[in-house]
Amino acid sequence: MEPIASPHAPGGARVLVIADSLALPRGDIDYSQTWPAMLAARVPQIAWINRAQRLSTTERLNDEGNSGADCLDFYQPQLVILQLGICDCAPRVLSRRTAAFIHRLPLGLGRRIPIQLERLRGRKAGNCFVSLAAYEANLRAYVARAARSGTSVVAISIMPATRLLRQKNPGVVPQIASYNAVLDSLASEFANFEVVHPLQAGASVDDFFVDGYHLNERGARLVADRLEPLAVGTAASHARNA
Repeated sequence: MEPIASPHAPGGARVLVIADSLALPRGDIDYSQTWPAMLAARVPQIAWINRAQRLSTTERLNDEGNSGADCLDFYQPQLVILQLGICDCAPRVLSRRTAAFIHRLPLGLGRRIPIQLERLRGRKAGNCFVSLAAYEANLRAYVARAARSGTSVVAISIMPATRLLRQKNPGVVPQIASYNAVLDSLASEFANFEVVHPLQAGASVDDFFVDGYHLNERGARLVADRLEPLAVGTAASHARNA
């Protein structure tokens, strides 16, 4: 997938967005209603590079391209904004390897078997795409790489589970808490790493999502509001050092 780059400020600061579908448009969400588009409009002195991809996990951070260069080195950003984690931690009916085999079965079995298994036993945390240990290792390696290149990294915490998501996948709540704890722990360890928590768990969280998972315009605006001061600070620092 080719990155979506802002046409503004070719010599200005660069901000690289590495995210999953929470930073992308959908059938019911225009690109202008996503937080990367909002920030590009608000802070045009920055060259915004949006490399969000659907179903992204932290595995891409150090693997994509030439040992992760597609997620850092090739763009030489002053700031990276990460919105990853829900695809890493969400409990699944099947492990990734088993799902790849099952989905190839003929006569519709690849579709029917997972449905029946979910009814019988639900989704299991052990089948998540990226284990907690691997999640921490992926982020640790990436933030260390960024530190060596003088790049700051801001991670958006995994959003609290909406009522609909809790109903569909009850095990996701403790998973989100555990994976967010990793973010906060790394932020206390690395000077170039910060975590922002735009949304806190609560009944009103449902108001910020269109389908229980993806941000609506209001939710995206909340994220953009939290990130804008960091982006403005990055632009000012780059201008002083240019």
